[in-house]
Amino acid sequence: MTAARSLTDAERAILRAIMDRLVPPVDDLPGAGTMGLLDQVEAMAGAHHPFHFALLALLGGLPAGSFAARGEADQDKAISRFEAAHPAVFNAVLEAVYLAYYTDPRVHGRIGWRTGPLQPNGFTLPPFDEAILDKGRRRPPFWRRVPE
Repeated sequence: MTAARSLTDAERAILRAIMDRLVPPVDDLPGAGTMGLLDQVEAMAGAHHPFHFALLALLGGLPAGSFAARGEADQDKAISRFEAAHPAVFNAVLEAVYLAYYTDPRVHGRIGWRTGPLQPNGFTLPPFDEAILDKGRRRPPFWRRVPE
C-alpha cells in the first residue's frame, strides 16, 4: 500500500464545497466544509486507505476546474451522478464526512447530544438493591479452601 498523499489546495477547495453539499448549513450551524472539518476528513483519509482512495476517486470524478464555482443545484447533480456511478466509493466519502461532522461539539450542542463521560455525571442509576445478592449468599461454597 502506498502512502496517502496530501490533497492540493485546489482539491481541498473542491472537497470543502462537496462537504457543504453533503451536510449543508442548518440555521446557525454552517455546512460541514465551512465548519473547518476538512482537516479531520483529510486526517482520517491519511490514516485509513479506503477513505483516501474514496476521496481521490470522488475528486477525480467531478469537474475539477469548475465544481466550486458552480451553483448548488449543479453541484448536487454532479455529486448525484458520481454517487449513482460509484455508490460504494461515495458511501466511504460520506462516512468520513459524517464521522468528522457528528464528532464535533458544535453539532452535539445543536442536536442535543450530551458529550463527555457517562459517569460519574452520566445517566442516573437506580439505588443499588442488595437483595439481588441474597441467592448467591445462600448457596454453599463451590470451591475448596486452600490451607494458608
